[in-house]
Amino acid sequence: MKKHRIISRTMVFIAMMTYFFYDNNRRVLFYSNTSSPPMTLHHNRRVDFSMFQPERNNYCPANEEILNSAPMNKNQGNDACSEIMLFLPGVNFAYYGHGSQLNNYIAASMIATSMGVPMLLLEPPLENQKFQKGSQFGCPSEIASLPDGLDLARFPSGLSRLIDHPSWLSRGCSIPACQKIQDYDKLVDSLAEGGYRVAYFHCQDSNRDGKTTKIYVTAAYHVRYRLQFMHDGLEHGGISREQILLWALSLGSTMEEAGHFSNITNTQDFWNFAMALMNRSGILKLQPWIARDIENHIKTFRLPFNYDQTDSDFDAIHIRRGDKLLYESKKEVKKYWKSRGHNHPPVNYIPFEHYLRYYVKDDCVSRGVKTINRDVYLATDDPIIVKEEIATLIKVNGTRDGTLLVDGCYSLKFHFHPTQSDSTAETFHIQHGGPKGDCVSRYERSIAALSDLIILTKSRTFIGEYNSNWGRLVRLMRISMDNCIKIEKGILGVNETVRIKDVRIAFGSEAPLPSGL
Repeated sequence: MKKHRIISRTMVFIAMMTYFFYDNNRRVLFYSNTSSPPMTLHHNRRVDFSMFQPERNNYCPANEEILNSAPMNKNQGNDACSEIMLFLPGVNFAYYGHGSQLNNYIAASMIATSMGVPMLLLEPPLENQKFQKGSQFGCPSEIASLPDGLDLARFPSGLSRLIDHPSWLSRGCSIPACQKIQDYDKLVDSLAEGGYRVAYFHCQDSNRDGKTTKIYVTAAYHVRYRLQFMHDGLEHGGISREQILLWALSLGSTMEEAGHFSNITNTQDFWNFAMALMNRSGILKLQPWIARDIENHIKTFRLPFNYDQTDSDFDAIHIRRGDKLLYESKKEVKKYWKSRGHNHPPVNYIPFEHYLRYYVKDDCVSRGVKTINRDVYLATDDPIIVKEEIATLIKVNGTRDGTLLVDGCYSLKFHFHPTQSDSTAETFHIQHGGPKGDCVSRYERSIAALSDLIILTKSRTFIGEYNSNWGRLVRLMRISMDNCIKIEKGILGVNETVRIKDVRIAFGSEAPLPSGL
């Protein structure tokens, strides 16, 4: 990534004044430092995944006034809805896993904020939906017994059944009322016109008294193409400083943070900072019925540790096998076994024992203790085999209380999702397990999968891999802003501005790409 010149706070101020963000009293809004109260799981309020972030303190709040009140694009003036981006999450992607769809949604949000335009979700009409009750994520109790018709049409469909799209991304804009948008199939066809660029068209929006609205349209793989284009642009200095400043403000940054953002010279550090800003603003907001049912579901686990505290006292390991062994992980499996003298792998996966290599005796030595006790939550799509592997290891290095002693130091007690019994290989992939067409079964799998995601995100140490969308998503949700006071005083290095809660890579690349790639 091409190095940007270090710019002074004065230069940042001059650059940002170009955008003229004002409230109704014509006050410049750069300096607000207010923050919303902490979110908590409750059945009648919308919550977001930021509640699972490692919030160390409250000195890194989002700039709420800019985030919620100011236009995103300097070309829009006081009309925030004159340019918008429509994201069509259901196009060719509704059959993918939860992690893949959530990553794609985050990627689309990255693109919209980088362009400085509001993003709206446009779900397929109910008559175009291929899923019972209108969503690939199934149906909660509120609508499980509802007949198809008006009542169902009032309930969010598609991805919106799961995600409550935040107002700071939509800026209060509504879906434009024009003919091309009403014809969903033609709108989907227009996506082919974009390629690496985001396709767009103009319409006379009757919702805005016939004013012209510029509408960008993107979905699924088009999001990935665009994000790759942006990533390459960052690598080669193809994104202007002005655009980076605007991008930071669109994510709710302070003036000092935006200037700091524009000075980052390492591409990975850049994406980390962008994701920290996005997490702080609350990118993944769960619908209230989803939050309610996740909370109730996790209560049934009876876990011996607290999953919802800032400083969690447990570790988590994600073991993704299944279809990944046929494609993304196949090369790594061969590489692993070849390093151990097997030209022909004895099994088509990397054994569980390899995930435990981070638990080493040196930790006991450095702490001056004989044993370190750890609870470890295991999330996997292969529970029966993993449990067999653990049982084999315990036979050799087990303790009297049934824990596994690793490297003569760590005493590990493992915990699984309670529905993954020894007699069933229960899986939570959106397309696996149970009647695929039954919306109640789909919903139960969604709640189970998201419960795992929350526990993984909140763990003290996470061990996984980036071949999995789940692994990439967990890492993204463990990134938070840090040292904001020092940012404001200009006495902090770029690499000290974000905190990534401990992530260990079991195998494969240790260099994560932006969400969606």
